[in-house]
Amino acid sequence: MVDAFREVVGKVVEAVLKTSRLEAGELSELLLLPREEIERALEFLSLSGRGELDEEDKVEAVLRALELGIDGKVLARYLGWREFEKLAAKVFDRIGYETIWNLVLSAGKKRVQIDLIAYRGNLLLVIDCKHWKIPPPPSAEMRIVEGQERRLELLKEILESFREQSSTEIYAVPLVLSLYQPSKKIVNGHLFSSISNLRGLIEYVESAYFQVRHVKIPIPGANRLPDLLRRKPELGKGSFLKSGK
Repeated sequence: MVDAFREVVGKVVEAVLKTSRLEAGELSELLLLPREEIERALEFLSLSGRGELDEEDKVEAVLRALELGIDGKVLARYLGWREFEKLAAKVFDRIGYETIWNLVLSAGKKRVQIDLIAYRGNLLLVIDCKHWKIPPPPSAEMRIVEGQERRLELLKEILESFREQSSTEIYAVPLVLSLYQPSKKIVNGHLFSSISNLRGLIEYVESAYFQVRHVKIPIPGANRLPDLLRRKPELGKGSFLKSGK
């Protein structure tokens, strides 16, 4: 029963993403499925009664499809990079993480952009969202790892510049996230994961972050991370942190 419903939802979400049609009758004719089954699928996807498909509807529908176990590879072709980053942020929101999206770090001549930061307690995930059409070759994986190392280095430099006597430690862990299941789960200590497997990966990281690439960073103990990002670090003229969210 569950498998049959998953198959219907998979067909409906793909048809909606491809055609932007939301009317059950039209989808029933297109997919040659009973209208009642289409209506159930649209309700599950939070698309029932919608007049038009906007970006938020699209992201929510894909998230619900992924949670049902529908293959991300089927859905990836219909998402733009911005929609994929919003999808990633929503996944972390649902599992209890606070998120900062599209963060720009700059100090002197050094400048990097972090697609998404997700944090809870003393764990901070530095996430590179990859909207791949196909999984990358090994050479591309190494370039991605090098980029993540630059992000970790500058993030540590900036956060350590808030010089206060009282501090607490956070652990920054790099993660590369895509809709595809990567060929390798760990490259030089860096985690690679699909959104579908994210919950299991987070459980592992929370209990064993010391076994993967991580950076320990002291931050002022009385401050939350968003508050720090609104302050100017003591790194000299031109240093700043700016968030897109």
